Amino acid sequence: MPISIRSLLQGMHRQACLLCLQDSHTLLCQHCQADLPILNLAQYQHNLLNRPDIAQGLENINYQRLVACAPYQWPWDRLITSLKFSQRLLCAKALAEQFYRLTLFARQDLPEAILPMPLHASRYMRRRYNQAGEIAGQLSRLSHIPVDQHLCRRSKATLPQTELTGAQRRHNLRDAFSLNGPLPYRHIAVLDDVITTGTTISSLCHTLRCARVDLHIEVWCIAISLKSPLE
Repeated sequence: MPISIRSLLQGMHRQACLLCLQDSHTLLCQHCQADLPILNLAQYQHNLLNRPDIAQGLENINYQRLVACAPYQWPWDRLITSLKFSQRLLCAKALAEQFYRLTLFARQDLPEAILPMPLHASRYMRRRYNQAGEIAGQLSRLSHIPVDQHLCRRSKATLPQTELTGAQRRHNLRDAFSLNGPLPYRHIAVLDDVITTGTTISSLCHTLRCARVDLHIEVWCIAISLKSPLE
């Protein structure tokens, strides 16, 4: 192939890195990927519930495994908020690629399905998409794990959790989720973009466990808010 044609074809696959805006063959260039702050999952047997400061900061843990890429800080927060509030759907692909690279690439014991955190219908109508569903779809493409967006619905429009006290959060999420039918899985991953106190995730997991007590639940999130700095 002539050099000029090869160069043209290579150029067609180049784009701007979502973070540094430099030319890149990937959504995040190699330099930005190398600089990403990440959590050391291997140190905690690929389960952040084994990390005391994280487990102690979560409410009503009723799932068996917690997996996250990173603390909720730059540049993860920029990618997540750009997806969530600015309709930059390419960020869902970038976040899914990093989650797969950092947490799933070498795993064998994968769940049967991915359940993205549901949005209430009123919020979905305003936003027109579910950011957790967008990430889950991209992650399914990489991992070949199917996404089940119809298993569960958010049947109660809740207030933003960040504005509430602990007691208010629990009351806010009481009966917030319901199932649309039988639960056919024994092992499932519940996916959300960010976890802070874990109250919302625990409410959803409680609904799932009520339907099937032997259900093995993993919680997957892109980032988690830490009460203390990284070690």
